Amino acid sequence: MVTNDAGDDGHTVVIEIDPGVDVAAVLGTIADLGVDGVGVRDVRDEGQSTVSIDPEELTAVQRRTLLRAVEAGYYAEPREATLTDLATKFDVSKSAVSQRLHGAEATIVRRVVEEMAREETLDSTIACGRRG
Repeated sequence: MVTNDAGDDGHTVVIEIDPGVDVAAVLGTIADLGVDGVGVRDVRDEGQSTVSIDPEELTAVQRRTLLRAVEAGYYAEPREATLTDLATKFDVSKSAVSQRLHGAEATIVRRVVEEMAREETLDSTIACGRRG
């Protein structure tokens, strides 16, 4: 089964490979075609979802804040740093750190939800195709 989703950035082709098939051989065959502009970007198991987020979708300040928040343990479980800790580290207000993180988180969550909606649409299309 192959689907093709034309987007603004080109086309995405999804190829479903049966469990007994050598995935490396299939990908090698595609690579051997030598078509300019064709490459394999993502390989995943069925039922496992991935979302690619271009860091450029975040502002430079959001990227730095997010990276430092992760390094400081803000997203650790249990949390190892607070907004106050991050604000002190950045020498900005707690509100500024919160706004930067919220902006980055909102962008990331939107991308995840977009991918979920795209996968639901793709799954529906595939299911309809299998019935026919």
